[in-house]
Amino acid sequence: MTLLAKNFFKRQLLTSKISVFLATMFSVLIIGLLGLLAINYNALQESLKESISFNLAISDSVQELETQQLIKSLSLIDGVKTVTYISKSESAKNLINNLGEDFLSILGENPLKNIIELNYHASHIETVNIKDQIHKFQLYDQIDDVAYDEEIIFLLEKNFKKLGIIFMSISAFFFVIAFILINSNIRLAIYSKRFIIKTMQLVGATKTFIQKPFLITTLISAIIACLTGSMLLIIIFFIAVDKFPEIHSFMSFNQLLYILLISSSINLGISFFSTWICVRKYLNLKTDQLYK
Repeated sequence: MTLLAKNFFKRQLLTSKISVFLATMFSVLIIGLLGLLAINYNALQESLKESISFNLAISDSVQELETQQLIKSLSLIDGVKTVTYISKSESAKNLINNLGEDFLSILGENPLKNIIELNYHASHIETVNIKDQIHKFQLYDQIDDVAYDEEIIFLLEKNFKKLGIIFMSISAFFFVIAFILINSNIRLAIYSKRFIIKTMQLVGATKTFIQKPFLITTLISAIIACLTGSMLLIIIFFIAVDKFPEIHSFMSFNQLLYILLISSSINLGISFFSTWICVRKYLNLKTDQLYK
């Protein structure tokens, strides 16, 4: 019976140590990821605003000289950042690459139109009335149709502030959960050694001497967990940058290191003070109180 109880507590202790390690690791990973997004929130918002493009379909009857004059005219509009001309042959190549099939060989001719893609500066896009601007574009004789990214505009107009609040709420929620998990599992690990703590105290060991090995063990485990979480986030960052190079325009590796340093410091602080408080608690208890 004694052996079964001893094995049970050993398993509980091992589970507790693993839980502390995983909680710390995922805390660094999640807080680091959310922190990186938080400090780039405005940059992300500006990037989304400037990604809104108005695609102006040019009439087939318009000559090249007229198209060039139209491009110059559009580039003079207040707040316009870029005006890009995309020929219908270039559009066809892009569509073929996306579809993986040569639709021109089936249709026999290119049904696409020459397009002028227009983007505004982020500071100006908020002041633009989308419907009025589309109406102004349609007044040009050279323009047959106007298309725009309605989903991004809807996101910016209706949901971006809500997304910011939700984002901050999620960050706070994960931080609280990480704190509870780390603190509760450290308390459980130290609880299993409460008799050892009190025995060392009874034979004359000082409180500092008793606390030291617990603090060192906890910090070593927390440092390894923080390094593991940091490495995972760095790998995720480089994979994301490789897949989406535009991320590098507003997220830098230096920012990532800065966030990881803060996140790791927070988690090391939680581990250190949780251990210090828990060990101190059992040192201050009377022997008969250990059984409660």
